[in-house]
Amino acid sequence: MKILFTCLGNICRSPLAEAILREKATSANLDWLVSSNGTNRFHKGDAADPRTIKVGLKYGVDIRKHIARRFTFSDFQKYDLIICMAADVFDEMKEFVTDEKQLQNVIISHFDDPWYGDETDFERCFKSIESYCDNLILEIKTKETVKIKK
Repeated sequence: MKILFTCLGNICRSPLAEAILREKATSANLDWLVSSNGTNRFHKGDAADPRTIKVGLKYGVDIRKHIARRFTFSDFQKYDLIICMAADVFDEMKEFVTDEKQLQNVIISHFDDPWYGDETDFERCFKSIESYCDNLILEIKTKETVKIKK
């Protein structure tokens, strides 16, 4: 399974989601490729936001080596599941669409953007993503089990 988290700048929400899901998948012995990116070009090549790094480290998730990258057309083919982290992210992703079929594996979730907030907002974002990742693993494992039984 190849999963991509996409937000706007790839410095707050999506790098946390990438690191959290990667760690949880590894702990669950799942051979998943997990990555992240952003739809805009403003932070391409930047490190994660210091507040994101701080909250990650508080919970044992190290994203200090993260480098933001921008969404590309090839990401539609490369990943089995693309998770837009908010509706405005999906709106920006549409500029990359050349065929509606590319959106088959794209889902829209909602995670508040902590960028304009304080530490409390980053903490809330972390916990929301962590819960989401737990549920995502359970949901995908359940679907795979159902496929095997058929």
